[in-house]
Amino acid sequence: MDFRHAKSTDLTALNALELELFDGDRIAPRQMKRFLHSNHAIVFVADSGTELAGYALLLFHQGTQLSRLYSIAVKPDFRGRGIARKLIEQCERAALDQGSTTLRLEVREDNTSAINLYEKMGYKTLKLLIHYYDDLCDGRRLQKRLTPTEPKVMLNMPLYLQTTPFTCGAACLLMSFGCLTDEFEPSRALELQLWREATTIFMAAGHGGCSGQGLALSASRRGYHVELWNQSRGIPFIDSVRDENKKAVIEIVHQDFCRQLEEQEVEIIDAPPSQGDFEQWIRQGACVLLLISTYRFDGKKEPHWIILSGMSEKFFFFHDPHAETENDVMASGYVPIGKAALQQIIGFGKQKQISCVVIQK
Repeated sequence: MDFRHAKSTDLTALNALELELFDGDRIAPRQMKRFLHSNHAIVFVADSGTELAGYALLLFHQGTQLSRLYSIAVKPDFRGRGIARKLIEQCERAALDQGSTTLRLEVREDNTSAINLYEKMGYKTLKLLIHYYDDLCDGRRLQKRLTPTEPKVMLNMPLYLQTTPFTCGAACLLMSFGCLTDEFEPSRALELQLWREATTIFMAAGHGGCSGQGLALSASRRGYHVELWNQSRGIPFIDSVRDENKKAVIEIVHQDFCRQLEEQEVEIIDAPPSQGDFEQWIRQGACVLLLISTYRFDGKKEPHWIILSGMSEKFFFFHDPHAETENDVMASGYVPIGKAALQQIIGFGKQKQISCVVIQK
């Protein structure tokens, strides 16, 4: 069986497969032709030498790390030979080549054999879809996080999850200390102590978040070599509150952080770090804390700190100190993100504040 990219000459056979294998929700011939020539789609076929045994259609979502397995079909005479699995594996490799780290699909609830295959391959149910198909059959949306197989440079980074909603920056400091210092023992008491040192006091609601200045100062006080790459037109997080008294407090804290950083002789670079900077720091074994917006992850525009934990040719990897449930803990370590995509998520707020704390021994 030859698994290959579909060609224009396969169009007639692909349309015949749609008619033969699907009673409804078919891809129209005009759509199929458009997919074959699209820069945002790839069609794989299983070619037996005399006919097409099946196909899979993969779509890429521009500006995201998400790809979608839009359609997959195998002729009845060829089922039970692992063809569907190999087509899916082709799609997973192609998604990674495009910089996608997540593959998503929909499947009929009554297609138990397909659901079993997806689950064996590591797909998890995201959502049940009521009356999703033309015949009102329910569906499921499944998703898998893809793991790059290319050679990697990975830091020996411990995973420490924040124990409060507001200590992501402190948790990243603990991970950096654990990476750089043998026999370092993190604790919740130290997590809270670091937050108290680095917080800006106020946010829109709840407890204050940690600024790059505060985190850099906390690391420098403990004897680490620190650089702060900070590009901002104003004071971090000051736009997140409306009360003038709160704004005054944030400004006082920020100016005090800046004074103490000058006393500690911490180098501050007024520029955003480049992809080359990130790559060099990882090769040097440095710990890189990044302030990001969570918008691309959960649709919320909230500030959040992550820490880089490795890289490959196409991807960076990071540790995320936040996990929704215990089942999500393992998924928080060495999370892949396309190198271009990383540049799109750093920065927060109207000011597009870019803050990066580089910590070395």
